[in-house]
Amino acid sequence: MEFELGEGWIFQKICQRVAGCLVAEPIKEGFKLLSCFGDERTDGRILKKCRSHSATLQFGEISLQREVIKRASSVHSSNAVDEKHNGTIMCENEAVPAVCGIRAIWVTPSNRRKGIASLLLDAVRRSFCGEIVLEKSQLAFSQPSSAGKALASNYFGTASFLVYRT
Repeated sequence: MEFELGEGWIFQKICQRVAGCLVAEPIKEGFKLLSCFGDERTDGRILKKCRSHSATLQFGEISLQREVIKRASSVHSSNAVDEKHNGTIMCENEAVPAVCGIRAIWVTPSNRRKGIASLLLDAVRRSFCGEIVLEKSQLAFSQPSSAGKALASNYFGTASFLVYRT
């Protein structure tokens, strides 16, 4: 992290290591990310299920399965681009109020899967608006990578969370 952000400012005598970093910014709105894992009902309309197929490779007793998900082109939604993977994420057209945008979240590889990202998200909810603790529903992620989608889905308990345009 010091290499990317500049040398010298992050390491102090009391600070030995950085385990993670979260960058947040004020926002006014977010868009609900649509899950592609089944039919979804939104405002009384049914969105078409994304079709998928899989291929299985067998190596002795080891079985590897690949799943390819095709996006349903008839779903009426806004598109935001997942720049890292050149994929498209599907969002609802209608914006909803949001207060805090999670622009970036990063945890050192050796500290991942230890709950640090969730602790950072909880900390930003407690401190972003002074005395007011934000609800999870007031957070939105900038165009998430696949790892970001997995983190957000786990944190919110659903694959359908808010995203925002930077």
